[in-house]
Amino acid sequence: MGDGTIGAGAYRLTAGMKSGATALSEFALPRAEDFRLVDPAPASESFSRGVWTLFLLFSLELIAWMVVRLPEMMRFDNFAFSDRGANLTLQYLVANGYRPAIDFGYHYGLLPVLIARGWFALFGASPFAYQLEMLTCNILFAWALAETSVRLRVRGIGLALIVISLGYAYQSSYPNLAQAIEAILLSFALAEQARGARINALALATAAVFAKPSMGYMYGLLLVILIVRDLSRDGLTWRRLLAALAPAATVFIALATILSLVYGLSTFFRTVLPIEGLSNYRALNFGLMGAGRELWDPKGLSWVFYLIDISGFWIVSTIFLCGSAVFQFGSPDREVLAIRRREIIVTCAILHVAFLVLFFSNQWSWVYYSYVLVIGTALALDLGPYQRHFGIALCVVALLSWTDIAYWSYRWWLTTCPDVTTAGLWAPVDERAEWQKVVAMTHGKKTSVMESMGATELLSPGFEGPVSLYLVPGLMTSADLHRKNIQLASAEMVVTPILPGPCDGVAAAPEFAPAMKAFEPLWTGKHFEIFRRRTPPARGSIQKIVAGREKSDPTAVQWSYPQFASGRVTQPEYLVKNINRPRRWARAVGN
Repeated sequence: MGDGTIGAGAYRLTAGMKSGATALSEFALPRAEDFRLVDPAPASESFSRGVWTLFLLFSLELIAWMVVRLPEMMRFDNFAFSDRGANLTLQYLVANGYRPAIDFGYHYGLLPVLIARGWFALFGASPFAYQLEMLTCNILFAWALAETSVRLRVRGIGLALIVISLGYAYQSSYPNLAQAIEAILLSFALAEQARGARINALALATAAVFAKPSMGYMYGLLLVILIVRDLSRDGLTWRRLLAALAPAATVFIALATILSLVYGLSTFFRTVLPIEGLSNYRALNFGLMGAGRELWDPKGLSWVFYLIDISGFWIVSTIFLCGSAVFQFGSPDREVLAIRRREIIVTCAILHVAFLVLFFSNQWSWVYYSYVLVIGTALALDLGPYQRHFGIALCVVALLSWTDIAYWSYRWWLTTCPDVTTAGLWAPVDERAEWQKVVAMTHGKKTSVMESMGATELLSPGFEGPVSLYLVPGLMTSADLHRKNIQLASAEMVVTPILPGPCDGVAAAPEFAPAMKAFEPLWTGKHFEIFRRRTPPARGSIQKIVAGREKSDPTAVQWSYPQFASGRVTQPEYLVKNINRPRRWARAVGN
């Protein structure tokens, strides 16, 4: 073994040899720490070639899926009245000095806010810039997945499953940038863990906490347990433990310092912990047995649904991964590659179960951590001949599951197209015609848009600027309600979308019922509804709202009218015209 490798290429002697030794008697007895684990896939020319090959394959497939699903990803509804548009509104509110999780409801981390700020500064704040950001994230994920696949030698049926289900593993467009950033960081963390570099993986999992305070905590805890276990075998000391945790601590301190300086200490503490998310989950009955039940127990649909939709593949893969992980405990195979494969399989199973129990929200939330399920399942398929035979059937199920998406993608290409009326975004003919009518009927009027989320006011000129990010239970704050009621008090018209699910208009929400009593329906279409004010707003009504808010909450001024952090975005007009409190304003700025 002239290369110095001991055993079956698993360990390498790194110390203990006397200089110039020529005989066996001249070798010093090696210690346990003189042997280190050798990477089963060293950074050689073949390894690099394998990574690049899979990277190109995965990248091209992800780009192809993005093109196929372009009309769906770039729908007018997605940006005007749904989560994707909230990414634009978030930047607008922050640029006007509003603080996430304090002045408006926000349940993600601050890292995506900072990244988007730089991205939109380069490419402009638009739906197309956001989708370009998603394309960049897709390419980064392709590299992380390629590294993991090559290091763990995913081949044959496992690789086939990855190729077939890649469009599930990573989404062409995530509803929120935070979900995409978290997926990138955790994917690279899995790649580092597959390399045996758990310390690096922990640092990446720590960074993921600042994108979305959820799975990063769970993955980080698991990595700490594995690191402590390994250190304990050779004698655990505080010095060795601190050295192992130092990179993660450095990442945490660096990001915490930057984000606190940019957005404030109070905002940082409220976003680094899942406080807002827990409130939202409770209010909306999120969970696998709650709103998420529709994924695995759809009412009124036959068993065929499980074959032509993601549900069947997702359920079978979940059962297979969890079952395979259980059988990994006590496995006698001590070869390095087998050990790392088992570790990643068990890790993916634990993270997936944590998602099901702790982080699952509605029937669409399976997209958040689907890459964990796909990676773990692909590795488990190579455990033996029975698993490989099962993998053939699973690949067939995965292929069939694309039927639903293929049908709707075809329908979207057939029935929708981009138009200047809808800000260059895709919409059906009737929706475009209705929106054009909405814009014409509200032209020259002070109009407020009542949507639970989105960026209508930023996509179409002529509407009052956005004053909240989310108007949904568990996320909207008293400050959000207060500012929206002020806007309604001075509005001449109100526009609401007529959409299914949580993105429906909120004109009938109890928090806005008193303000909406002053309006009556003017026109109702299939997609939108317009209300007009019955009588002009009473003189001093806005001041009464403000005074009532201040009486009930002494911090109302600080919450409702924060200082401006940037002069690039125009201050909302209704604040300039209707709020005249220079002393209070100066005090808020001073804080």
